Amino acid sequence: MNPYSAPDDFRRMICYVDIEHERILQDPEKRSTHLAQCMDVKLRLEEISGEACLVQRYSHVTRQRLSEWGIRALIISGNATDWAEYGEADLAEMCHIIRAAELPILGLCGGCQLIAIAHGAPVGPMRRLDNEEEGACPDSAADDFKEWGFLPVRILKSDPLFDGLGQEPILFEDHCWELKETPPGFEVLASTDVCRIQAIRHTGPLVYGTQFHPERYTQEHADGRKLLANFFKLAGILG
Repeated sequence: MNPYSAPDDFRRMICYVDIEHERILQDPEKRSTHLAQCMDVKLRLEEISGEACLVQRYSHVTRQRLSEWGIRALIISGNATDWAEYGEADLAEMCHIIRAAELPILGLCGGCQLIAIAHGAPVGPMRRLDNEEEGACPDSAADDFKEWGFLPVRILKSDPLFDGLGQEPILFEDHCWELKETPPGFEVLASTDVCRIQAIRHTGPLVYGTQFHPERYTQEHADGRKLLANFFKLAGILG
C-alpha cells in the first residue's frame, strides 16, 4: 500500500507532507509500517475535510508544485528522526514555504518543530530520564523522557482551533523533543505540566503547530478529530 501519489488532474485538494527521514523508508520493516501510517492519516484527513488528500515526501514539495496542484492547505507530519540527521539544504524549501505561509498550515508534532526551526526557534529533547525512572512509552528504550499516550492538554488562550473542546481536551502525545522557545511572531495556545509549548499559532498568517498528534484520534478519544475539523473550517475548506 503506497500513499504517495501524483495528481492526475488539477482539482483543488489538501496536501499531507511526510517529513520522515529517508533512512526510515530504506528499512523494509519500518517502511511498511510508515507507509501504512501515512495512508491511515490520508484517509482520515479526506474523511474530515471532504477534500482529496495528496501525500508527498517533503523533498518533492516546492512552491511551484503546490501552486500547480491547487493545494488549499498543508498538513505537515511528525517524524521519529532527530533533526541533526537532516541536512539544512534538504529542509530549505519546506522552511521557505512555512515562512512565506501562502497557504494555511498545520504542523503535527515534528511538523510543529519544523515550523519553529523555520523561524529560528530552538528545539531539543525534553529531558533525560531520572535514575530508575521508566519511560512512559512501553516501546521506547531511549534514555530521553517521552510524553506518550492520550493525555489532557491545558488550553491557555481561547482560539477557534479548540472550539467545542473545553479547557482540557484529551489528545495523543508521542514525543521526546519539544520547542525550547516560542518562535517569533507566534503565541502559545496550550501546554501540559511536562511540556510548556503544546500548541502555537502565528499572529498573522494562518499557521498552527501542535506538539500532540490530533490525527491519532480514536472513537473513544475523538478530540483530535474535532480539532482537525476546526482547522479545516479556519482554512475555508469546511463550511
